[in-house]
Amino acid sequence: MVQLLYLVVFSCLLKASLQKSTPQDSEYVAAVVEYQVSRNVEENLRNYIEHITEAAKQGADIIAFPELTLTNSTTSFPVPIKGLLREYPIPALHPELYDNLLVAISKAARDNQIYVLVNIRELMDCTHNDTGELCPEAKKYTFNTNVVFDRTGKVIDRYRKINLFGEASHTPALQPDLGYFETDFGVNFSHFICFDLMFQVPAVQSVQKLNVTNIIFSTMWFSELPYLTAVQIQESYAYTMNVNFIASGANNIAVGSAGSGIYSGKAGALISIMPGVPTTRLLVSRVPKVPGQVTGSYPGPIYDKPDNHDRLRLITDPSLVAHVSRPLTSGYQQFTLTEKDVSCKFTVKMSPGIGESFPYFRAVIQDSTTTYTLREIGVVSCSIVACTTDQFKSCASNYHPLAATALIEELTIEMTTSHPQFNSSLQCDNAVYFPLSLTKRKFPIGTDNFSIHHGEPDELLRSQLSTDSETGDGKKDITTIVYKLKKPQEDLLSFGIWGKNVFKRCRS
Repeated sequence: MVQLLYLVVFSCLLKASLQKSTPQDSEYVAAVVEYQVSRNVEENLRNYIEHITEAAKQGADIIAFPELTLTNSTTSFPVPIKGLLREYPIPALHPELYDNLLVAISKAARDNQIYVLVNIRELMDCTHNDTGELCPEAKKYTFNTNVVFDRTGKVIDRYRKINLFGEASHTPALQPDLGYFETDFGVNFSHFICFDLMFQVPAVQSVQKLNVTNIIFSTMWFSELPYLTAVQIQESYAYTMNVNFIASGANNIAVGSAGSGIYSGKAGALISIMPGVPTTRLLVSRVPKVPGQVTGSYPGPIYDKPDNHDRLRLITDPSLVAHVSRPLTSGYQQFTLTEKDVSCKFTVKMSPGIGESFPYFRAVIQDSTTTYTLREIGVVSCSIVACTTDQFKSCASNYHPLAATALIEELTIEMTTSHPQFNSSLQCDNAVYFPLSLTKRKFPIGTDNFSIHHGEPDELLRSQLSTDSETGDGKKDITTIVYKLKKPQEDLLSFGIWGKNVFKRCRS
């Protein structure tokens, strides 16, 4: 049995009364669980109920669990939100009508007066005509699904994962419906699942179309260096979209799954973990209703022992070595790399490395598509990455936290690329650019350590780029993003701007 570790913001940081939050309060209390993966469904259910109870004792208004950590690969059940649940919306009061897991979570939410989000494998049997749902074929469908319960145990929302990461046994959502629910403490939430984060629908659309500033994210993330490790992208999403991001991650270090946190817009991590050991942990924090408007102190990142991350499997972006790059040298340097529609201007001052195996660094530019499980994503990036040798293939390795260092005294990256275009039919932008960083401890640098702003590119650079997008006056519609270190850093593994553009063409 894995020891359950409760990482809880001290009671002085929570509401002293531990009463439920109200619409008049300036904040609410959220909880997430980093949960070690187990195939034992009965044990998972007991642990879930224990965490729900503990979170409620800590004053949490809402708790979120990770992707696919309650059910196993052979367990699924109906969530008839357009059928029985309309007439009997509280499974705890009608246990004869629903699966035991749905009933038990409903009861736990009701007993503890707390909102609960769980992720399950949902069964929809279309061999019968009584589902009340879209049934393209007369067969059984299995979905990767979030289910939300309110304080009474009522099922108030269901969201089916739109973008599957492989998952051959699951069907993607038959319709791209967004997750959305309202609460009695005056906060409206959207929610989505893992790989969904990589796509315009729902990750951008949820915020811009629904006009929400609070997102719940259930995930079983597979961390990838140098841009897409779990806490790194979670915190950057919260910062870029300026939302509260409530992220609950599955823990399975053998495949690189780890990392959970609660983040608040430009303020960064209120509390976050990136464990390198098998563990189950509960995180609880106050959350300002206006993202970034933080008062008082918060734990922020909670670091593991340096050696713990030796066991966490981290893969490297396999396309990295195909990108245009240039090695950095000690001292001051300024240069520009250009590829297709993107220009990256680097200004760097770096001191010589300390130790026998200090990291080398390369500047890297990308303007192409990257394929994840047969799904192509348009990616643009300007970054520096640490390497173990002067060879490009050694870059973005799992560098040990106690390894030798090199001091980055100054660093400014200016990316000039296509300006995001608003898609009126989807009611959201077609591109998002994230400021990403990663240190040897597998966390991003704090939000007080960098600045980022958008500006206008100079006319010469505008004329040189090959983008086809033009404004109404015939000028190419491009923007410059300036990402700058505010303080010297000696443990960086990567630092850069990483963007997704859903209409990016891959041109040779």
